[in-house]
Amino acid sequence: MARGGNSDTAVVEPEVETPVSDEAEDISGTGEASADGATEKPAKKVKEPARGDLPEGYVTPVGLAKILTEKKMHTDRDGNIVEVAPQMVYSYIKNAPKEHPFPLEKITDSIGKVRDAVRIDAALDWWEKKNARAAERKASAAAKAQAKAAKAAAKPAEGEAAADQTPVATEAE
Repeated sequence: MARGGNSDTAVVEPEVETPVSDEAEDISGTGEASADGATEKPAKKVKEPARGDLPEGYVTPVGLAKILTEKKMHTDRDGNIVEVAPQMVYSYIKNAPKEHPFPLEKITDSIGKVRDAVRIDAALDWWEKKNARAAERKASAAAKAQAKAAKAAAKPAEGEAAADQTPVATEAE
């Protein structure tokens, strides 16, 4: 039945006949069929791994994200513990302040490829210091907001006191 329309017409597809042969078909594309009708498949090449193993104590940024999630070392703005996505780690690497750069290194892995990696202890130390800097900024911002609110609250009170001290004008007769 046709879809999307209001008609009750059915769509009929024509049947296609496939030729049948007594010989074994070659479905592998090699052109060789065995006597019993089965085709021989060529041996697959064993694919070499694209990346080798990192030295002991090093992980990739993705591996660091997994470690941070396991250790529950990241919180959102409300203080809830959240999962660390690999994109977050790459963002922190890219946007790290110049005064506190992320300890990313170029390491040669076991098959000779150069990869970005980080020492686990250095990365966890950097992450803890980052969290401390963020907490310090948050506390400083809260103190500034509190001081501003106190100043704003004191200003109208001063205005009221000044109004009380103004002499009341009396009408002359």
